[in-house]
Amino acid sequence: MKKYLFIVLWVGICFGHDTWDVIQESIWNPKCTMCHVSGSSFAEQSGLILTNDVAYEELINVTPKNTHAAEDGLELVGTNGIASLYSSYLWEKINAPNYEHFYEDHPEYGSIMPMGLDFLTNGELELIRQWIIAGAPENGHVADESLLLDTAIFALPDFEPLEIPENGIQFHLPPFEVPPSFERELFYYVELDTPDYVYVNRITTTMRPGSHHFIVYTYDESAQGNLPTEGVYRDIRNFNGSPNPNVLFQMQFQKFISGTQTRLYDYTFPEGVALKLDPSFGFDMNSHYNNYSNDTIVGEVYNNFYFSDLNDIDHIAEILQLVNDDIYLPPNQETTLNSKFWIDDEIGESINIFQLFSHAHRLNTQFKIYKINQDDSDYKELIYISYDWEHPPIMKFDPPMYLNIRDGIEMEATYYNFTDEVVEFGLLSIDEMMISFGLYFPGEQLNSDEVDMLPNQLMLYPNFPNPFNPITTLRYDLPNDGLVNITIYDMMARKVKTLVNSSQTAGFKSVQWNATNERNEPVSTGLYLYKIQIGDFRQTRKMLLLK
Repeated sequence: MKKYLFIVLWVGICFGHDTWDVIQESIWNPKCTMCHVSGSSFAEQSGLILTNDVAYEELINVTPKNTHAAEDGLELVGTNGIASLYSSYLWEKINAPNYEHFYEDHPEYGSIMPMGLDFLTNGELELIRQWIIAGAPENGHVADESLLLDTAIFALPDFEPLEIPENGIQFHLPPFEVPPSFERELFYYVELDTPDYVYVNRITTTMRPGSHHFIVYTYDESAQGNLPTEGVYRDIRNFNGSPNPNVLFQMQFQKFISGTQTRLYDYTFPEGVALKLDPSFGFDMNSHYNNYSNDTIVGEVYNNFYFSDLNDIDHIAEILQLVNDDIYLPPNQETTLNSKFWIDDEIGESINIFQLFSHAHRLNTQFKIYKINQDDSDYKELIYISYDWEHPPIMKFDPPMYLNIRDGIEMEATYYNFTDEVVEFGLLSIDEMMISFGLYFPGEQLNSDEVDMLPNQLMLYPNFPNPFNPITTLRYDLPNDGLVNITIYDMMARKVKTLVNSSQTAGFKSVQWNATNERNEPVSTGLYLYKIQIGDFRQTRKMLLLK
């Protein structure tokens, strides 16, 4: 009897701690804090520190720094019980058994954590799940620590290639090894067995986990005699870390075609638009992997180009690539860089942009792109923003955004250099970049024969930018004349401001909100709802104000 009582008391002592303390000591500290610690790149870029002193405040009711998760209305961890489980970005990031949903539905959310280590065990996940469902308290025993005895770990599904397109071409970058705690970037050149031009109107990519980016290049005429050997890996750096001069020399002849930092990528061009490619110079695949683990990992990529019939093409797309290599980031401080590019200098004719995204490295905390004009120095329209260097959003413009010969693009990038060394432009992940990529077609703004003059259905679009500070634009389609009401509410359903309440004619509409209430007073940081009502039609969306 005494022995039995001893066992009961022992279990009560060992398995009766505050659940949050168990999570901190048994999960965060051994598996997460080595990256999510003050001053690390992971902490700066994710906005999350998981050390004992601040972890709880860093997680609870905090909006994720990942732009897409914030737009989806997620919190790191909420306190609303089971409802918070389904709106938790933390749970999305650690719930490995939900692997296929995570990457198929949210590739822009990044990688499942912890990076470079085994997934959390089934018992660890269940402990965290029960804690969230219980309201994520800092104090109190809300889940049985004995769950940790279940040490089974979710097994990764087999990596599956893309299906070969019926009308197109598939490029395959064969499996290659990335040693432990190593960064590997390489090229793999292939030729296309056709003398004719090809017209690409869709691009898809899938990669094994661990990839930083994948890019497809071709070469221009100046590369004659300097083209790489087909089917051979060419590393930018040797395994001792020294640069490979032959690869660096070949890179000067490359022309960017497409690229992605998301593990699953699927982009279809606007109807009637295709990219014209000359296969005679081949295609060079560039893959960049960072291995943070103590084990060798394997990289591999499949990329599909889907072809369009020439008779179906109205506009030939061109690649937009704007680079600022004048980067100097002093140690232990924040630096903001600006760089302007004028359309008449860069392209020489008016253009219609339909895709735009940014590229930077680990020190980048914010990347903005503006539309500017040489004849109006006060004009500066924000057209793109990213808070996540590793998973920048891909902005699609439908209809395309028109820039005339006097317009330009200004890049503004903010970096926090937490290191003790000056950081400049370079190819390594420890270097920095400031690049805008996009797609456009030249010519005058689309006329009424190419763009529908009136929308065919009622629609309220996601605001842009989102998150925002302090101005965001709300777009909506009005197919018929009608009384339009657009109102802003807080998350307690209290009215903040009425933006529109009037009769309007049909058309493509927009209105801006400057983050003020009815008295024109600034409102506080947080999630807001915007609701449109037109007759019996009602639609509501979320937006995030960050200050």
